[in-house]
Amino acid sequence: MADRYKRQVALWGKESQQQLETAEVLIAGVGGLGAAVAELLTRAGVGKLTLVDNGLVDWPDLNRQLLYCEADIGRSKLQVAARQLRRINSKVKIDLLEQQINPSFICPPGISIVADCLDNYASRFHLEAALPDETYLVHGGIEGNQGQVITLQKGKSQPLADIFSGIQQPSGEIPVSGPGATTIAGYMASELINTICGKPQLLNRFLIVGLGDLHLDFLKV
Repeated sequence: MADRYKRQVALWGKESQQQLETAEVLIAGVGGLGAAVAELLTRAGVGKLTLVDNGLVDWPDLNRQLLYCEADIGRSKLQVAARQLRRINSKVKIDLLEQQINPSFICPPGISIVADCLDNYASRFHLEAALPDETYLVHGGIEGNQGQVITLQKGKSQPLADIFSGIQQPSGEIPVSGPGATTIAGYMASELINTICGKPQLLNRFLIVGLGDLHLDFLKV
């Protein structure tokens, strides 16, 4: 098993790998962003993932939601995702919460890092409100040719609900491509690993990704 991680251990060292293997991350939403984030963290050897979603696989998901295929149409996203992730890395513990994130959502104990891979702001705000103080929240979002990633720490950072106060949820289906969602998910996974290892790079700082003309900007909050 030592060979499994040798390419990444060569990059970030044994201590960081040990931190990953004892970490617990909650992934809220297992769609375009969340499916890719979950797969990348599973391949990296994060100790435990808690997945939260209550959706079923549908045809429009297949252009970007990497854990699902045609045979999964109509099936629970969580059940399919868990099966695939366990096939990828049987050492990673996968817990499932098949529910909506609404005002009654309670964050499981032991979670100190959360990935916001949701597709609407109401659920994002409910998620943030449910987190204990000092929990790290890595938020990612994508709409059309623009994506964003930021890390916030509950109780110490400006709340996500304040940053996006008054924002209007887009009506109808949000345009998104597979490469776009996977790009933002890759940035999120990298930042989640940085945060697990105590070196967040986007704490209180937006990474703005222009997916059409391939530009990057930063915005402090």
